[in-house]
Amino acid sequence: TSGEIGFIETIFYGDPRRYGFFGERTVPLLTAKISEKDLVYIKKTGHFLLKGAATEKYTTIKSLVGKDAILTSGVRAPVKQLYLFLKKIASEGGNLRLASTSIAPPGFTFHSVGDFDIGKVGLGYGNFSEKFQETDVFKKLYNGGYITIRYTNGNPYGVRYEPWHIKVTGGNETA
Repeated sequence: TSGEIGFIETIFYGDPRRYGFFGERTVPLLTAKISEKDLVYIKKTGHFLLKGAATEKYTTIKSLVGKDAILTSGVRAPVKQLYLFLKKIASEGGNLRLASTSIAPPGFTFHSVGDFDIGKVGLGYGNFSEKFQETDVFKKLYNGGYITIRYTNGNPYGVRYEPWHIKVTGGNETA
């Protein structure tokens, strides 16, 4: 309906600071697409990474940690991010502020431009909690200086601490 389209456009093109998200826009258009030639499929994960810095960072992680590290989320086009954001809004009873503390609004996610999430094989949903920072995978990578976390404690974006979200691209620095 026109009301639904208006809501989607407001979420995408509006200013998310009004509900507590302070990140920068990474994608200008809701209909932006990521070219297949710019993607690399990561076997046994179901996810893609952008060629270049993201793929190189993931290859380094795998070489350091081996089979215990897994890609849990890769590149996301705006429509995929919209879907995930709307699901989060629904799970938070329609509260945009709560939703945006755990997932960036569409058009504002660094997953669109290279960042990705990693985890430890066998940890399941714990990979998306602070439990991940207690794993040998996290400790080896973070303590060794091989990764930078995008959403640190007290980050300027208004997002919760996410030790699994690996910073690949530019943007506000907190680490």
